[in-house]
Amino acid sequence: MKSLNLDIIFPWEIGLILALIGMISIIIGVIQSKKKIDDFDKFFLIKPTTKILFGGILCLFGCIQMLPLLK
Repeated sequence: MKSLNLDIIFPWEIGLILALIGMISIIIGVIQSKKKIDDFDKFFLIKPTTKILFGGILCLFGCIQMLPLLK
């Protein structure tokens, strides 16, 4: 059986928190991307696509940290 050669860095609890933060970030990014912005003075510092990208990376990293729960 081949291994993915992935190691965990944090305990699974931290991985769960990272995955939840990533999901929240993705949801906020999707909601923000649906809004039409007329005034650029009210524009947030981070674009919606950046929130979705970083949220996806956090979800992936969090899921990798939770791999020991499968054993």
